[in-house]
Amino acid sequence: MDSGPLSESKMNFDKVREILHTNDGSLPDINFDFGQKRVAGDAYALIQRRATHLAMENPYYWSKSRSEESPIRFGENPAIGFLDGDAEGFHVVFGGLRSNDGAPIPDLGFFVLDLGFIALDYRMGPEWDTPAIIGLFEIMRDLKSLSDIVHISHDGNIFESNDGILLTEFKNWLYDHNSHTGAGQS
Repeated sequence: MDSGPLSESKMNFDKVREILHTNDGSLPDINFDFGQKRVAGDAYALIQRRATHLAMENPYYWSKSRSEESPIRFGENPAIGFLDGDAEGFHVVFGGLRSNDGAPIPDLGFFVLDLGFIALDYRMGPEWDTPAIIGLFEIMRDLKSLSDIVHISHDGNIFESNDGILLTEFKNWLYDHNSHTGAGQS
């Protein structure tokens, strides 16, 4: 068995598991700033494809044209209404998320805040095992691929500072993944 890059990657996941393992009650954010690129609809669709349902009761957005709350249903994409100027910013929580290998990913909240700014939020807890972390990193990679220019930041939790371990290990995973698949190679 090769213990090179695989064992190095496992150590990286151990660091991430340490900061995600204990639920401190907070909902830290992972922010994606695409500048003024209008990616909210694509980002919403990307997350929804990995989920099986919305994990919150009665989600809604404010419809400017109707001056009323509009329900958000799984399978619809209210982020398009946001981009069209009808929907106010909103938050939903997706459940039943899966990694590319089918491993469960804990529920993720999804904020639409601006034309080119979205955020994911998550609850910490022991369900953040290595396969779940890989699934989160896959989602982050896919969101990152929506634009040539994106700034990702992490509002750290009590176990790490902002932009600390989670983003460092995501960048390491992304580098390892790209070098093993040949993606991003010149």
